[in-house]
Amino acid sequence: MKRTQHHQITYHTWRCLALWVILLVMLGTGSVYIVKHLTMNRSRVVKKSKQPISRNNEKNDLDKDIFLKNDELAVSLNTQLKDSGYIGTALIVHHNRVILQQGFGYADKEQNRLNNAQSVYQIASIQKGFTATLVMQQVRAGKISLETPLSRYYPNIPNAENITIQQMLTMTSGLTQKVSAKTFTSEAANVQFDADHVSLLASNNWSYQAVNYRLLAGILMQITHKTYSELFNDFFNKHHHLNVSDYKTFVTNSHRTIGYKTTDYSQFNTDNSVAYATETGTGNMAMTTGMLYRYYRLLSDHKLLDVQELNAMWRPADGMKYASGLYHYGDYNTGHGVIMGFESTIVATNNGQDAVILLSNEHAKGAAWQPLAKALFEQMTAIKIVK
Repeated sequence: MKRTQHHQITYHTWRCLALWVILLVMLGTGSVYIVKHLTMNRSRVVKKSKQPISRNNEKNDLDKDIFLKNDELAVSLNTQLKDSGYIGTALIVHHNRVILQQGFGYADKEQNRLNNAQSVYQIASIQKGFTATLVMQQVRAGKISLETPLSRYYPNIPNAENITIQQMLTMTSGLTQKVSAKTFTSEAANVQFDADHVSLLASNNWSYQAVNYRLLAGILMQITHKTYSELFNDFFNKHHHLNVSDYKTFVTNSHRTIGYKTTDYSQFNTDNSVAYATETGTGNMAMTTGMLYRYYRLLSDHKLLDVQELNAMWRPADGMKYASGLYHYGDYNTGHGVIMGFESTIVATNNGQDAVILLSNEHAKGAAWQPLAKALFEQMTAIKIVK
């Protein structure tokens, strides 16, 4: 009897132990699931918070007026812009965050229309960087290399057999053009006029000559069998949604700005389609400050070109600073352009996380907004600007 009872107790004990083991395993599995679930959620939150502005806020922060009034730096820079009498739109990015983007002055004084984040400006010579990017796309495709001679496409240009694509990108080709076209029939005809009227400088040391980029535009048209405008629109607008306007689109854009010659708006430039049309590849496109910043970030984030391609495009000639639409100073880059009452300036760190962009529709003779942009950037980053 006792033996039987002992057997029953032993069986009951083992049964209880088994149930406890099963329960502990279930609880352990649940704990692992809970911990893993919380960790995954936390990981997703952290990852999201670190997304760069060019990807996380490009649709929100880059097309609206922004002024962080509780940010001392934003308040200070805004005050300086106002006190300077600046006319245009300013975009300032600090530590990967837009702290200021708003308009100053009139987009169209006659229509009583003020500048704002959606105002569209001619970007002038900053467009040369876009042309260089299109060239690098053809390098990637294997159609040309940076060592391809100009003579392959324009054999009648003096010394063309000794001038490379790289030298044209860095303005060290030794080419110049002193005669400008007065009429316009097509982009190809415009570039051919330039090719027929190009001459050589005394040396091939660095010299800022826009004809280099018009000839590059001509090379692009020969390679792709498209007009420059078609190629530009396909890549930058259809594929990358930068909303860049050619001149025909610009003059009908409800957000267009008028280019003024004076701060009192008493002198302005009337529309001149021929003057802009002859700037093929060099300065006849328009855009907002936000989209210009987005273009720069697409480059610096290696969305348009990989690291090697971007380094090659941004590499100046030995001892020089200019390459592909920008001046390169180690920690930062600058770009600048002027055309018929418009002035464009960008100063940005290599990674684009600190930047000042001033697009102005007022450019008085002998004056410029570029020093103001550099001063604001220097205050914001403590990077010493080369004067």
